[in-house]
Amino acid sequence: DNSAELEKTQLAEQTESVEPANLSELASLESAEQDNPAPLKIRAQSELKYISDPQPLIMANPFPRNIPVDLATSLASSTRLWTLKRSFQNPARDYTIAGRSPLIRGGVGVRLANQVLLATSSNQVDSFEEEASRADSLAEMMAAESEAAIARLEAIGNYNAVIADLEGDGGAWNGGLVEELTSLGTLLQQQGSHEEAIKVFDRAIHINRINLGLHTVEQVSAIESKIQSYLALDQWQDADLTFEYLYYIQRRAYGTRDPRLIPVLNSIAEWNLRAFHLGHGEALGMRLNNALMFWNAAAIMVKTHFGPQDERFVTYLRGIANSSYLLSRNPEMMADLGRPQFRNEMEINRVHLGQPSSYESKGFASGAQALTEILRYEIEKRDDVLALADAFTNLADWYLLFGRRRAAEEQYGNAWRLLANQPNADALHKAYFGRVVPMPSFVGEQKKGYELDAVRQTDEPLDSDYADLIFDVTDTGEVRDVRSLSAETEDNKNQLSRLRRVVRTSHFRPIIIDGVPQRSANNVFRYRYWY
Repeated sequence: DNSAELEKTQLAEQTESVEPANLSELASLESAEQDNPAPLKIRAQSELKYISDPQPLIMANPFPRNIPVDLATSLASSTRLWTLKRSFQNPARDYTIAGRSPLIRGGVGVRLANQVLLATSSNQVDSFEEEASRADSLAEMMAAESEAAIARLEAIGNYNAVIADLEGDGGAWNGGLVEELTSLGTLLQQQGSHEEAIKVFDRAIHINRINLGLHTVEQVSAIESKIQSYLALDQWQDADLTFEYLYYIQRRAYGTRDPRLIPVLNSIAEWNLRAFHLGHGEALGMRLNNALMFWNAAAIMVKTHFGPQDERFVTYLRGIANSSYLLSRNPEMMADLGRPQFRNEMEINRVHLGQPSSYESKGFASGAQALTEILRYEIEKRDDVLALADAFTNLADWYLLFGRRRAAEEQYGNAWRLLANQPNADALHKAYFGRVVPMPSFVGEQKKGYELDAVRQTDEPLDSDYADLIFDVTDTGEVRDVRSLSAETEDNKNQLSRLRRVVRTSHFRPIIIDGVPQRSANNVFRYRYWY
């Protein structure tokens, strides 16, 4: 018994030694546990989430490492729609030739050697001056932002005072409140107070409905602003429902063929494309099909009321081609569209949009028709040689992506001959066709932004890294013999392996010589990826 008591006494002493002496110590321990950061992410176990567009490092011959000195002159004489942008990279300067077409914007980006730009030679003193200049610019921007924020706070106070006066004069449903509430909501948005802004916009909408009727179009501006706050807060379901209401209000007021519907048709198409990349909704194929249908309706309406030379016509046609491409690359989604519930929804949308009964997404055919319309638009304009070359090339890319090699060579040949008639044709040929380019090139920057936004919605923060790959591109645009140039470690080997598999399934526009696609070896590209 004595031994048992001794053991209990020793155990109690040990327990007391590890317990906190008082409640405050216990609270501090619990607080310390809560403040401990989450375990570090193990890179070797992290999945590859997103890959950005590759940046070319080395081109296969015959493309030169540096753009010829006289290329800028040639481009300037060929089009009025190009700019030269500078990105201040040391020791050499990076420039990108940017034009109206995404092909030019993303397709011609190279390093000009310092000896070509003697007037802007880079040295250590110059780099220090540039760093100081950038620091000063950043300080000025921050000061301007601070002043603007203070001004907005003062304006918010003033609007609140005006709203209080109006409520005192005419009551809570005074119609004069709508304009003041809408302005106040906009200021709150600019301050990042989106939840407060939504409440203010809701009140403006409610007052409009009481004074002017449930379906008044005067509420459209506040509804659109409310949607922007929902998107800023990542409240996708609320945004989805509000987009539907926005379209319903305007369709009820204007009918199905009024050109005043064009902006909302485009907005809903863009939202459906964004929702597809976010993975929002049960039927992602319907998202793409809705985007295609709404852009098609917008394009028809623009062509009918404003003519095919309206610039919006090309924008909406690009949207159709992009949606068609994504649908064709996801055949399981196209198959889902044949299910009864989706066919019923498509039929309802078709009726609301005034589309012909035979209209549906045909993948390849829908995109080819849209890109052919863009080509016709550029031919009729006859004022931008590079834009016309883009149109020929984008259509050729589309044919090549779908295995129509003969049709692709015909359009590549048209683009080649068009550039052959321009001053400094050799330089233009090399700029356009002397390097491999990721396909499709017509989707634009917005779609890529949607993709990156989608992967950033996760609770876990993403990290990024770079990898250099070398590979061959066949004359049909397929990638072969992918190898890593970047060092492979235990930490990154899984991501690099996944990256190589993704690149292996990608497509590039081949090098073109005399209008004919050619195989090229040892193309080196740098990829940024998120995990």
